[in-house]
Amino acid sequence: MALAVNLTAAAPSAGLTVTLSSNNAEVKVPASVTVPANATTAGFTATVSSVTTSQTATLTGTAGTVSKTTSLQLNAPVLVPTLTVSSSSLAFGSVQVNTAATPQLLTLTSAGTGAVTISSAVLTGSGFSLTGATFPLTLSSGQSQTLSLQFNPTAAGAATGQLTITSNSSTGTTKAVSLSGTATAPVVVAIAVTPTTGSTTVGTTKQFAATVSGTTNTAVTWTVSGSGTVSSTGLYTAPSTVPSPATVTIKATSVADSTKSASAAVTIAAAATSTGTTYYLSPSGSDSNSGLSASAPWLSPNHPTKCGDVILASPSTAYSSFNFQSWGTVSCPGNNNVTWLKCATFGTCSITATSGSAMSINNSYWGVQGWVLSATTAATYGACIKAYPTGSTTIHHIIMANNVANGCQDNGFTSSNNGSTSSVDYLAIIGNVVYNAAQSSTECYSGISINQPMMSDSAPGTHIFVAGNFSYANFDSPAASCGGHPTDGEGIIFDTFDNQLGGSSTPYAAQALAENNMLIGNGGRGLQVVDNNLATHATVYIRNNTIWGNNRDTNQSATECGELTIQNDSTTIATNNLIATSSATGCGAYPISAISEISSDATNQIDSNFAYAVNGQNAEVYGGGFTYGANTLGVNPNFTNPVVPGAPSCGSASSVPNCMASVVANFTPKTASAVGYGYQIPSSTPVADPLFPQWLCSVNLPAGLVTLGCAN
Repeated sequence: MALAVNLTAAAPSAGLTVTLSSNNAEVKVPASVTVPANATTAGFTATVSSVTTSQTATLTGTAGTVSKTTSLQLNAPVLVPTLTVSSSSLAFGSVQVNTAATPQLLTLTSAGTGAVTISSAVLTGSGFSLTGATFPLTLSSGQSQTLSLQFNPTAAGAATGQLTITSNSSTGTTKAVSLSGTATAPVVVAIAVTPTTGSTTVGTTKQFAATVSGTTNTAVTWTVSGSGTVSSTGLYTAPSTVPSPATVTIKATSVADSTKSASAAVTIAAAATSTGTTYYLSPSGSDSNSGLSASAPWLSPNHPTKCGDVILASPSTAYSSFNFQSWGTVSCPGNNNVTWLKCATFGTCSITATSGSAMSINNSYWGVQGWVLSATTAATYGACIKAYPTGSTTIHHIIMANNVANGCQDNGFTSSNNGSTSSVDYLAIIGNVVYNAAQSSTECYSGISINQPMMSDSAPGTHIFVAGNFSYANFDSPAASCGGHPTDGEGIIFDTFDNQLGGSSTPYAAQALAENNMLIGNGGRGLQVVDNNLATHATVYIRNNTIWGNNRDTNQSATECGELTIQNDSTTIATNNLIATSSATGCGAYPISAISEISSDATNQIDSNFAYAVNGQNAEVYGGGFTYGANTLGVNPNFTNPVVPGAPSCGSASSVPNCMASVVANFTPKTASAVGYGYQIPSSTPVADPLFPQWLCSVNLPAGLVTLGCAN
């Protein structure tokens, strides 16, 4: 505070010193002040401290015997209580009934110059609660208090509330904080396991799946009660011996709600005898023979057998297709093997059908290997080999492996439905050659065709497996009119899994896999998946196929076509395929693409493929909401010698892969970045592959057709 000493006359030449004093410790003055010579005034500074009560200070100035006083009035400051609240509303969002929400924090602060007293904090609204302080509560200036509010509803519905805070704040005696939240009904977790029952043999595996509803956390914990083990993904491995009791329980427990679980019962059977019984077959045999020796062979496979048995056919070109239309009943309690109809020497047993199909398998648990099959023009509906139920029950567990189809009127290798009552499931077409199929003008056919299958059970895993095949130069007859022009001649077609063409009213929903096939120079698409997009549909995997130079049929008229075509389809996953066109046009005379997506949706995934089109149409979309993933597009794979092979002539070859070795060599890419895509020579070392049909692990497949994907 600035003050001054004033004289009534000028100070002498030596100046005048005035001593100073204060009678109040709250006001401090210097000990003295000097008035300069000839001056009448000199200033000084008094230091005044704040006081809490009003009071007076007397200041005294003395010069010699003369003293003068002055008084200062000290007033206490005015203290203003002010309360601030950190938020005027708190929203708790959606909270399940009887479940506490995450607490919301509210901060009360004394922001004025005086202390604020909060007399009460009154809470209204159902389900809301308050902790963190008791009232009344006094906060000094600058002090804060944090309250914790909680929402724990007991009934479903929208909830509102209010926290009313009463205080002596200068800004208002009450402050209101609105509260809101929505209580949702308790989640009821439900769980189901498929299949609910099953059987397997000792030392083998069986895949189970769990479906959890009512929660976003669909994880489960798998346990087994009894012998064997179950993985975290539901793959059960049976013990090495039949346990007692022979039935075990596989259980899936919800991680979200451990009180919810579902179980499946599995019966463990003795292993199917891998050698089984060997029977014999000959075109000169008789079905009244025992079939137990080469000197007493059967004439047909129409005999009761058991899984693991082998019917060994003697080399001959005299076999008649009439003896291969009815097949015996096979006993197979483990659902994991077949009876083999096997040519004693690969490629030396042949059938040329003159009426109907060369072979038409009409019973479950059969495998055919090592045969050469064809059909003359007189066999109008003559497939080379067909799986087709003649009764009202779907047939299943059928293998066509290591066979040669050379000149078929109908499809080369095929399965088909018998109206709306039955079809085929668990079909494996493995390591075959099909050439020059689809010749008949009665309908439009293809090299390998899976047409309108029906599920025999709802077990997870791959049901349809088409792998390691060579399908090439298959053209529809120019006279075939399936919509005005020929439409097919595909290397492989997965055809109408929706079952909309006179098939079952239930769409096919099991898993299918086409992998490691070579599809070359066909009249139609190299590989096509079509009509699989109803609410219930199959998941189809397309991987490691080499597809080149298809869509050659000049009699076709299709404005939208590709080497790989996915049409009217959902949940098809194509990866690691090597795809290239050989010309700019096809399907008549239209531009062709390496990959075509036609009226398909966003559930499809086409990723990590190597695709090249001569005309630059590497990957096209025609309608639908589909978007491609990351693929290598527009790079020529530069195959070693890309030519369409001639008719298969296997001679002394030991197997289909041995016979097709030159084709594999011709379609080996020279572009280094393409080498890992498309067809890969099968390995003799099994690798664990969840897409591989595990039931094939107990089947004695011919060596070298595919890499076995059996679980470790």
